[in-house]
Amino acid sequence: MTLPASMKFSLYYAADDVRVAEKPVPEIGPAEVLVRVYACGICGSDTMQWYRGPAVARMGGINSGHEIAGEVVAVGESVRSCKPGYRVVVVHHFPCMECTPCLDGNETACEKMRDKYIEPGGFSQYIRLFEKCVANGMFALPDTMSYEEGAFVEPLACVVRGVRKTAPINGRTVLIFGGGLAGLLHVKLTRHLDAARITVVDTNPNRLAIARRAGADAAVSPAETLPSADRIYICTDSPKAAESALRCVHRGSHLLFFATDGPDKQLSLPLTRFWSLQPTISFSYGPAPRDMREALGLIASGSVDVADLVTHRFGMDDIAEAFQIASHPRDNSLKVIVEPNRGHAPTRS
Repeated sequence: MTLPASMKFSLYYAADDVRVAEKPVPEIGPAEVLVRVYACGICGSDTMQWYRGPAVARMGGINSGHEIAGEVVAVGESVRSCKPGYRVVVVHHFPCMECTPCLDGNETACEKMRDKYIEPGGFSQYIRLFEKCVANGMFALPDTMSYEEGAFVEPLACVVRGVRKTAPINGRTVLIFGGGLAGLLHVKLTRHLDAARITVVDTNPNRLAIARRAGADAAVSPAETLPSADRIYICTDSPKAAESALRCVHRGSHLLFFATDGPDKQLSLPLTRFWSLQPTISFSYGPAPRDMREALGLIASGSVDVADLVTHRFGMDDIAEAFQIASHPRDNSLKVIVEPNRGHAPTRS
């Protein structure tokens, strides 16, 4: 394949200020890989100004795309794990697997999760994978899966990690706050794991209807009387949702924060009540390699169907509109996919 000299990529300054720019296609070293990106989802974290703002303040525009699927188009001379034409899923960061959190099985608490091993990011026509990413952040995409499905591996892997922390799920009641993409992936995964009953809480009637179609047994407004549950997942940044979730705890419940509402936020806990009920409260951030492999297998086997979650697709030139929809959901919008190489037919390995 003849590579172009330059490529389009995006720069995020704020959710309402995402610009398209051009730069040379990255050059790779002897142990590195170049991937042509065919699909990259917009994550909720990509649109959070409190989360992305510090990096923008330090560096100017950033490219945060990390839900990546594409095709290997060039490999360094020492690379043996893949060759041009290989279809892959790429994750931009991963744990060291050597520190205390990693050895404790809490890999995504690893300090190395702050490091980024791709250049520039998934909202680009091409990305350079550093040597460590080739070894630890690149996963083969089965021919049975589309690139679009491949872009769901990372977000589903995040859910896999959180749900694993609350295992077992079989026969347990589940309560999910937030009917957006993360909440719906929790519905689909806990349904696959044979939850006894799944209830979704959201203020948007459209999302409640979608949650029922995704497998929820009940979908209710937060104004209604909410049930207690064995497993409670907070998949929204609403402070009121977090407060409501605490009231839904019963004996031995496990409550997990999959999302939070910003930096330096605090939440009052009913300590005496919880001392008696003995719930577990935990947090989940990002995926480790084992979560990526498990998520990939769940999608490839059809155990978790993600195809019905994509509502919008945009080429690189329209990425500003893509971010507008992702940051201000409207109608039935769920997953927004960016196709940096739209119009260029991908090949098969």
